[in-house]
Amino acid sequence: MTINPHTINALIVDDERLARLELRQALSEFSDRVSVIGEASSKREAVDFITSPPNGVRPEVIFLDINMPQGSGFDVLEEIDYEGSTPVQIVFVTAYDEYAVRAFAVNALDYLLKPIDPDRLERTIERLWKVLGKEGRAATYIPQEEPAQQESPQAAPSLTLEDYIFVTLGKQRRFVPVPEIVCITANDNYSEIWLPDGKRAMMLRTMNEWEAILPGSDFLRIHRGTIINRSYLDASRPFEPTGGSAAFVYLRDIDEPFAISRRSFAKFKEQLTHYRQE
Repeated sequence: MTINPHTINALIVDDERLARLELRQALSEFSDRVSVIGEASSKREAVDFITSPPNGVRPEVIFLDINMPQGSGFDVLEEIDYEGSTPVQIVFVTAYDEYAVRAFAVNALDYLLKPIDPDRLERTIERLWKVLGKEGRAATYIPQEEPAQQESPQAAPSLTLEDYIFVTLGKQRRFVPVPEIVCITANDNYSEIWLPDGKRAMMLRTMNEWEAILPGSDFLRIHRGTIINRSYLDASRPFEPTGGSAAFVYLRDIDEPFAISRRSFAKFKEQLTHYRQE
């Protein structure tokens, strides 16, 4: 196989032949940026391919199915050094609402839900292109003495209203659409995600990290320890001044108000005015 040095080398891992074919066909639309260098139908095949790649070419990204009968996608990661000197990016591929993707724990770059949405796949490839240092690469391949600078593997991709987060609620694990996050509050070293059904999920992620990845036009940080989804503002009483320049804000179906810091109050009123005009 001739390897194109300008594209991202990809390995598809899925126990279902049709699923592999679907993803390969979807990726063919981006052949100028991604080259599928192999497929694997099981954990064992995937580990063998990654640890002893044909022609010595290691994949730069693994599109990894989570549920496979002879070993999950997480089992694959436990047997390979995907965070070695040349980190391999992981993109999980999964069916909706069946498995908890430990994306943050294993530093996965992204995830895709089956069936594959072409627009969502394109955003994933754009993230890969940036993280792997492909941006700005000349049309003629010139070997570089130093590797292209990469983003920290710890950095999470920015979220949109079409994205999901992965939460654990007791023994239940599920995907939650970003628009269904009512608010996020700080809880020691953790953050607490409030959901519309009144349930709350804990996650090891700081408020600064959440503020950096949530869509800023839809989520407002009203306090050092609180981020709210403005679509859940209670229209009958969006905020209540408490004297001075501070206030409380109310969200739908939540009795207790949330305090707005003095520093955030002016910005909140400005954004609220813009929100009402939309």
